[in-house]
Amino acid sequence: MQVHVKLYGTLPKLYLGDYPKTGLDVAAWQGLTVAELVQLVPLPHNQVAIVSINGFLAKAADAVPQNAQVKFFQPINGG
Repeated sequence: MQVHVKLYGTLPKLYLGDYPKTGLDVAAWQGLTVAELVQLVPLPHNQVAIVSINGFLAKAADAVPQNAQVKFFQPINGG
């Protein structure tokens, strides 16, 4: 099973290695959660604040479906 992960904001610069502009294909398993997926991607995990799966906001305990399009976003603040 694979999922496609794209990093946004400052996250591509924090990626440990050469981040491909098209994103990453990450080997996953059935029942993989968002929290587990964040741990698989080599970047400072505390910098991943928002995750979407196939265009919908996801929580840490949500399962990641096969062939999902996952987006990681940095913490956002402002007013």
